[in-house]
Amino acid sequence: MNYPAAMLRLFKLDPSGITQLPVNHLPWICICHVSVLGLIYGGTAAWISRDLLLDQGMLRIALAGIPVAFLMHAGAALFFWVFLKALSGNAAFLTAYFTIGVAAISLWPLAPFLAMLQTQASGPMIVTAAVITGLYALAVNAKMIQNAFDLSTVRMVLSLSAAIVYIGCFLYLWM
Repeated sequence: MNYPAAMLRLFKLDPSGITQLPVNHLPWICICHVSVLGLIYGGTAAWISRDLLLDQGMLRIALAGIPVAFLMHAGAALFFWVFLKALSGNAAFLTAYFTIGVAAISLWPLAPFLAMLQTQASGPMIVTAAVITGLYALAVNAKMIQNAFDLSTVRMVLSLSAAIVYIGCFLYLWM
């Protein structure tokens, strides 16, 4: 299976295509997906704030989204790994890290809306779009993690619920 076919399956909430990709490609796919996520997030934040920046440093702010995306990605992987380790006992951190990194492609549509909400450029349409794209990204990530760790639905719901509570608390404090 090739990359486009695997990603098309992933968009349809079928993560089985990812397991057919060569294992040594997963770190590179993870790096690319999270980097593009950071560029989308940072670029949107820079574009919205362009009046404040006076054309100075827009590229820096756009590129600053990459470390933010990697930090959030590592934090999410760490939370899922901890909760999966508690539930199943055989979870590997790098599996969670690469799984969530590959699934970061589902966060690309959410990134602009999240940046808009954080820069106070919100409205009912932006909030609605953020909720819809956020729920879709959550579904893709849940299916990826469930498939990667061979979890039952109950264990997946438990670990996902605990991770959402913790990540939500951190995002609330961050905003």
